[in-house]
Amino acid sequence: MSSPRIAPYANEEYTVGWICALPVELAAARGMLDGEDHGEPQTSPAAADQNRYTLGTIGHFRVVIACLPKNQLGSSSATASVKDMLFTFPNIRIGLCVGIGAGIPDYESQDEQDTGGVVAYALGKKLADGSFETRSALAPPPRSLSTALGAMQAQHMMEEHKIGVFVDQMLDKHPFMRKKGYSRPDQSLDRLFRSGYIHAAGKNCSKCDVLETVERDDRFDDAPVIHYGTIASGDIVVKNAALRDEIRDKHGAICLEMEAAGLMNNFPCVVIRGISDYADSHKNDRWQPYAAAVAAACAKEYLEHVQVKDVSGEPTAKALFEKVQEG
Repeated sequence: MSSPRIAPYANEEYTVGWICALPVELAAARGMLDGEDHGEPQTSPAAADQNRYTLGTIGHFRVVIACLPKNQLGSSSATASVKDMLFTFPNIRIGLCVGIGAGIPDYESQDEQDTGGVVAYALGKKLADGSFETRSALAPPPRSLSTALGAMQAQHMMEEHKIGVFVDQMLDKHPFMRKKGYSRPDQSLDRLFRSGYIHAAGKNCSKCDVLETVERDDRFDDAPVIHYGTIASGDIVVKNAALRDEIRDKHGAICLEMEAAGLMNNFPCVVIRGISDYADSHKNDRWQPYAAAVAAACAKEYLEHVQVKDVSGEPTAKALFEKVQEG
């Protein structure tokens, strides 16, 4: 029996932490590494560390990828995984929270408020006027990540992004992923129904009334579109269009997800989500692999705009995490 490969770099040489929540997201993240993964950490994680790490290189950065335990989603699980990651890899300075999310249609949102791009809402805690309670303000991304975000946005005003290129490269390198749905589904499977229309029956929308779909402008191509805006984060999967719209109206959000609220105050990171559904009763998993691939590809391109010198100037995420916990 062969012994496991050991990473050629010490644990202290990894500076980027990448957190995902689902196996479908982990596969996409691994597919974005430059070359092969590095193998097992040189210094084994402590017995209490339940993360399973994938180590590799993306551009100029050595990256640590960890996925939340299966069926343990949400902010508290994300916080626990980050805590273990930062203990095992103490020189991580920036983070990426990458995976799928639910799109909130019909709202234009730019991050103009001091929310860091992510707002946490508390489902089950309604105020007297029927609105949702907003939790304490979340920390914005560190300067190095915010600067890179602006640089990428400006670059894409001048030329096309590379998301499609990176997804194609991943599929060429790992052709089996095509069978697992990581290629773009047919456009006919992207249907947005009116908020008041409830899913008819079955795992897909074959029995749903097409007259209840929202008429949208035709797209000229299948290239992914990057949206910059507010992400709403909570601990419950939203499958209700009315609730989705209420969160949209309250927070000006364009996306819903479940992990970021547990990270932003503890982990200096940027959140990147690929849209896989519309948070309504028609929610299904068909778009999840492709959405995960698009998010991972966007994160890979984003790292091209992050400057190594800027990251080196950031405090370690471990120090920030411990400071917050001491509180």
